[in-house]
Amino acid sequence: MARRRSRYQSTPILSIFFVIIFCLLIGYFSYHLFFSDIGFDQSLARSVISIGIPVVGDQEDYGPGWEYTLRSLIHLLTDYDLGNPDTLLKNTIPLLASTEKMKSWEQRPFVFIPELSFAPDPLPPETEVGPIPSAVEPVRTEPLVLIYHTHSSEMYLGEAAAGGNYHNSHYVFSSSNDSKVTGIMEVGKHLAQALRSQGIGVIHDTTIHDWPSLSGSYINSERTAKRLLEQNPSIRFVFDVHRDANVPDRVVMVDGKRVARVLLVVATAQDIPQAHPHWRKNYEFALDFYRTAEQMYPGLMRPLQIRRDARYNQHLHENSIVIEIGSVENTIEEALLSAELVATIIAKML
Repeated sequence: MARRRSRYQSTPILSIFFVIIFCLLIGYFSYHLFFSDIGFDQSLARSVISIGIPVVGDQEDYGPGWEYTLRSLIHLLTDYDLGNPDTLLKNTIPLLASTEKMKSWEQRPFVFIPELSFAPDPLPPETEVGPIPSAVEPVRTEPLVLIYHTHSSEMYLGEAAAGGNYHNSHYVFSSSNDSKVTGIMEVGKHLAQALRSQGIGVIHDTTIHDWPSLSGSYINSERTAKRLLEQNPSIRFVFDVHRDANVPDRVVMVDGKRVARVLLVVATAQDIPQAHPHWRKNYEFALDFYRTAEQMYPGLMRPLQIRRDARYNQHLHENSIVIEIGSVENTIEEALLSAELVATIIAKML
């Protein structure tokens, strides 16, 4: 009888043990799926290639980790952002929430570029472009430039980021269809408008790629870039527009105005098992951009950066590059002025 009772008593203990093991496994895989910082954009290794032009080496990455993902998921479930108390007020007063969702793009005048000086005439009615996804802006002429954002959530904080205070450096989207216009989206929009004002056809894609986690953002943006390139074979230049962080010397004076400095990032994928056979073409494109910029606006460009541990979608096009317009410590106004100068550089290169 004692042996039988012992056997029956061990059964619930084993059940509890297996339940605990199961929960631990679920927790482990959930962590790596939703909260892990592992991704092409999170590696710390940076290498140097030098051929007579400034190139920076190892630098630390500054980006949100699992806290960003946690805030995103809570925002999705409750419409409340833990890092933004204003969302509680907006969700309490329905009128404020509806007004926020209807927010439109802010129209900003050009400073360095004569407004619409080369704007093309609208296409005749019979050749107007048909309906397109809301994330992509209409194109009036054959597109030559593609602009998109792998890290759609990036914001500009200005002095609020002084001393490494990067709280709210990334906007926390409530979903992949969030209507928020982030700082980096606004800079991309201004860049696209500046190019169009010079008669250059542009596609500016504002698809959200880094929700709910940044770890899969490059996988998501690769799908977007690949689709748009297949649909628009006329595209000659591809820019994944970002903003940097922790940049001490981040401003240059141009015509008496404070302008955010610009960084180009070339990914060679030499240290990872991913095919990138034409990375030298991307590098040549970056060098051409750098030299053109230095001739037009000395001091605007920061030293070229090379990443051997990433590909950054640059395998999709020979003239594809990551461009960091300003830093989180810059103001949005400084970044917008920089975008105008970038537009004039691109126009000269086309």
